[in-house]
Amino acid sequence: MKSKLQKKSQADNKSQKKSNTQSAHPTTLPMLKWGVILSFAVGFIVYANTFHHGWVLDDYGVLADNWVVKSGTDGIPTILTTTYRYGINHLTDNLYRPLSEIMFAIEWQISPKNPGFHHIISVVFYALTCALLFTFLYKLLKNHHPWVPLVITLLYAVHPVHTEVVANIKSRDEIMSVFFVLISGICLIDYFEKNKISSLLYAALSFGLSMFSKEGGVTMVVIFPLMGWFFYSANLKKLSTVFFSLLIPALIYIFIRQRIISAYSTSDIISIVDNYMVNAGFAQQFATAIMLLGKYLLLLCLPYQLVCDYSYNQLPLVGPGNIYFLLSFAIHIFLLIVAIREIKKRTLLSFGILFYTLSMSLYSNIALLIGTSFGERLLFLPSIGFCIVVIAGIERLAQIKPAQPKNMMGWLMPHKGFSMLLAFTIVLFAGKTLARASEWESQLKLFGADIQRSPNSAHMRLYYGLALRDEALDLKDEGKQAESDQWMIKALKEFEKGIEIYPEYVECMDQAGMAHYRLKNSDKAMYYYDEVLKRMPNRSVTLSNLGTLYFEKGNYSKALELYEKSVSLDKRYEDGWFNLGGTYGMLMQYEKAISAYETCIKLDPEYTKAYYFLGVTYDNMKQPEKAKPYYEKATQLEANKKKGKK
Repeated sequence: MKSKLQKKSQADNKSQKKSNTQSAHPTTLPMLKWGVILSFAVGFIVYANTFHHGWVLDDYGVLADNWVVKSGTDGIPTILTTTYRYGINHLTDNLYRPLSEIMFAIEWQISPKNPGFHHIISVVFYALTCALLFTFLYKLLKNHHPWVPLVITLLYAVHPVHTEVVANIKSRDEIMSVFFVLISGICLIDYFEKNKISSLLYAALSFGLSMFSKEGGVTMVVIFPLMGWFFYSANLKKLSTVFFSLLIPALIYIFIRQRIISAYSTSDIISIVDNYMVNAGFAQQFATAIMLLGKYLLLLCLPYQLVCDYSYNQLPLVGPGNIYFLLSFAIHIFLLIVAIREIKKRTLLSFGILFYTLSMSLYSNIALLIGTSFGERLLFLPSIGFCIVVIAGIERLAQIKPAQPKNMMGWLMPHKGFSMLLAFTIVLFAGKTLARASEWESQLKLFGADIQRSPNSAHMRLYYGLALRDEALDLKDEGKQAESDQWMIKALKEFEKGIEIYPEYVECMDQAGMAHYRLKNSDKAMYYYDEVLKRMPNRSVTLSNLGTLYFEKGNYSKALELYEKSVSLDKRYEDGWFNLGGTYGMLMQYEKAISAYETCIKLDPEYTKAYYFLGVTYDNMKQPEKAKPYYEKATQLEANKKKGKK
């Protein structure tokens, strides 16, 4: 039988354990609710100006021109069993991100050809992600003033460096990845606090969904166990349980991804246009990668100039003696020293530094080159760590102690000076975000602005040239041929500048050839097409374009050879099938022409000219009754097209 002294001692121990987990701001307080509402509202408001934006940049490849996504829910089985860019003329790559593509397919099913609908969904999910971030931090940082999780979240919500992710529909994969990471984190907090196995299972499931959205969240396999050690003093057994619970869904994703990718002839070769470090030696690659990490930090601290593309040859290769490499190296070493020195104290500052460096390591290009040298979108997850570091530093400087505020003012302004400074910064960042997000309205507006900031990027020259080309084609459709030619000449200059920057840039060569063709310079067009085919003899689009030149010269047999080769290489290339149908028609092989046009229509049910020339073909076969419905369909589609432009 226990003595009163023993019972009292046990009661004291229980009380002590309970006090170690008590919150300075219990989650039952209205602060959690209002923090969630405020975080959602801020994230939503700063990007509400994107609701009427169109398709931009990679939106075409992932949605607008992606036949799998455009198949709606019928395309989901294909999405699950093919690589990321399979829906673009059967392109293959080393990416597998089915969840975001499935979302796009469902959205397309609900509201096809409506970029505004996708933008709204992206903004809503971004706002939800901000709300989840506050919830996660509020629950995690119980021994800190509730001002800390709120300001971290608001700084994250308005940070201008996120505009590429939110304003570019394609980057929904980034949003969904972090969205599910945060759900996983909230579940793990519940597991660390209450030992609920169900919470651990939900965390693993959510983490798996994050991986199938985008693989960038894989670093959380290490960061989440660190969280358990920092904030809950979890023992090795518990930390190992969390580690392996997250590792299992990560390995399942990697296994499935590898099975899918291995079914296609994908190449591991990274183009220098995408990552300009591919041909650098080890010392130069290392120095350049460290220098770029410094540029990432600079953008996080001072997002004064944002650009959608930094590729070859905008940023320099540097060596170990470069001042920017040395400065960046020194800053990162200093941060790591701070993190290591404070790791035993389990400080928020140390955790924030480790969060940033670990999540950034995947994109650093130090140990392994990735498909891009630099991109603002890659900061979407690491910027959480950056915001934690900034506010943890201010918390220490201002000596903000844990407290349970009695009113709203006590919550929002625990220190007047620093609170006012951060409020000013948040407003300033929000203004910059609004301005930058507005530039993502259209291809022409975005690339017209960014070409001034990244003039030496071959990609940027191509992108801006394509935007100018599209304007030229629209003017041509309106019957303004002279103005169209002026815009096409501007586009041609951009393509030629892209070739100057990178003489092996076949995409720019191909577009330069088409621009010359549209300007009636057939010899120049043929020159560029030949240059492309020297480098890529099986490029379906170029073969078809070259076939058109021969067709117009009256060499139908050569045109037929090129068109047939084009569609044999890419059976879903509707322009190739249309051109093939025209060639069969000129050779009076009408049955083959009909088959080719019907294939074109099957691939693109709104291909107006295919309907019209089907009608022409039936007329040539003396079957006007069969021709009539095709003429009517072509007229209807043309009217719908003009109505849509109005």
